[in-house]
Amino acid sequence: MDVKVPESRSYADERDQPLVRGGVIDMHLLSQAVRSEAVLVVTIMAVFLVLAIAYLHVAAQKYAVRMVITGVQSHSQNASGTLDDLSSLAGIDLPTSGNPQFKMFIGALRSPFAAQAVAADPESLKAMFPREWSATEGRWREPPSYVMPVIHAVGRFLGWHVPPWSPPGVARAFDYLKDQLKIVLDSKSGVVTMEIDSRYPSGAARILLTLNNAVDERIRQRDLQRSTTDIGYLTERLANVNVEEYRKALVTNLVDQEKTRMLASAPLPYISDALGNPLISATPVSPIPAAVLAAALILGGLLAVGVATLKYRRR
Repeated sequence: MDVKVPESRSYADERDQPLVRGGVIDMHLLSQAVRSEAVLVVTIMAVFLVLAIAYLHVAAQKYAVRMVITGVQSHSQNASGTLDDLSSLAGIDLPTSGNPQFKMFIGALRSPFAAQAVAADPESLKAMFPREWSATEGRWREPPSYVMPVIHAVGRFLGWHVPPWSPPGVARAFDYLKDQLKIVLDSKSGVVTMEIDSRYPSGAARILLTLNNAVDERIRQRDLQRSTTDIGYLTERLANVNVEEYRKALVTNLVDQEKTRMLASAPLPYISDALGNPLISATPVSPIPAAVLAAALILGGLLAVGVATLKYRRR
């Protein structure tokens, strides 16, 4: 007569114990599940690792393009020089110290003002959106895609407004600068590094050069027009004012406006001075192989442990 030996009570009870008790994971039960399903765990992690390696082979590699700029010294505030020197010796960075014109220039780099300046250069637009420019046809065209029509259809079904494709212009240049342009300020030296990570580094270098020169030129023309208008007004007022105090104030303002017009008329950088040409990184900055492989192992390991635990408890 065959006798069926029942499963050990302690082993069966161990399977029925919750994995998390009192907010603490039962590591003994977890390790037991992993050991019993070792083949499954290794298989899932290997699949994730293979997918990560395949991704590294097909992913678009981006290079960092960096350009260093600094403010033109002729626009520095002489009145704040002593305060700046004292704050520098004390290791304190005053938010209002330095060149206010250069600060305005940095703030305008990702503004609609900059987008208008860059969009005026057709070559910069081609560098921003290379997949949408057809060199053979000599015109802009919607890039072929099998995924975008599906995304548009799903978006319209869910009530999202999906605008139709249109050639790049100021609005898209503004979105590009907002998303892709990085601005890093060195508070000690005062220099600013502009960076764009791109699959097309030569095009990104052109964008940085065009952006710096175009915004600098737009501010130059604005100040030149304003100073010329102010000089005409002040000169006219000086011919009709006889009060000595008023004349002194007008002469002081006239000298300042003449200085501004002189600086804006010189064939030199007006606000921003580039310290050399843009530099392209020697190796890609995205994707990072070590980070991708580590993420694949972590995600694969978590999924493998979860599946192994469920299978272990249901077996």
